[in-house]
Amino acid sequence: MAENPRGFSRNETIAITVTYNMKKLIPIEQRESELIKFGANKIFIKNIGKIDEIKYRVENVDGAYFYFPTIANYEILSGLNIIPIYDEGETFRVFGYNESIQKIFHFELENDQIYTDYGTNWNLLLFDIMFQYFEDDIDEKLDLETFKKVGKELGFDKSESLYKMVDIPLDEYNEKYKELEKWKKEIAEKLEIL
Repeated sequence: MAENPRGFSRNETIAITVTYNMKKLIPIEQRESELIKFGANKIFIKNIGKIDEIKYRVENVDGAYFYFPTIANYEILSGLNIIPIYDEGETFRVFGYNESIQKIFHFELENDQIYTDYGTNWNLLLFDIMFQYFEDDIDEKLDLETFKKVGKELGFDKSESLYKMVDIPLDEYNEKYKELEKWKKEIAEKLEIL
């Protein structure tokens, strides 16, 4: 039998440890200018955490800068420079990049998995915020003018069209909601976001 150069028998199991590490957390002082450099609209970035109607949906990045050093080993952050965009409780939207990748994505503090990958489509992120805003206030019968005002504060110019597509009778809304991702994709395509 040939000599095994590694010294392991054929029946031994080898344990391999893989370490994932975020490349760099962009300092908070550089955050706004870096996000704008990567295509975020200035109005949106300046108004994060300042819009009362969505204050719990789009929060300042204090939590991200507190928690991210403790989760630098998450696989989803591995090899990426990370710029926090906004917090939503313990859920985060970030921009990650390196020499070959650029993407906006959404994940939770306790889960090392991406929930939504927006690619580099900032309008898709804004669409998602506005869709959630409508959904949150559906029982309050959110009016068009307030919806447009929030859209304007985000720099989202398709608020009126989006409102008209989702402001439908409740039973129809509930029926479409059963296939939410499909419905959102159809709307985003009609709005020419996708």
